[in-house]
Amino acid sequence: MNEFTGKEKADDLFLIQIRLFRLFQSKWNLDEQKCSELFNKYKIYDYIETCYEFFHVQGDDANLADIEQYLKNNGVKL
Repeated sequence: MNEFTGKEKADDLFLIQIRLFRLFQSKWNLDEQKCSELFNKYKIYDYIETCYEFFHVQGDDANLADIEQYLKNNGVKL
């Protein structure tokens, strides 16, 4: 298996972050502003980057469930 170059990894990470943002927004029926506030307040983009090695091989449902659990662990009621 080939390793991503720095740019490819950054591009892939960005796409994962955007996709998970949109999925989260849709699942929890949040407007873009509220979802953005939540992602920024709890540093979800950083969390996705930290978990990148897992997130880029797992499916969206597993990644979304992981983010939801992360938020619950941080006191967010969904």
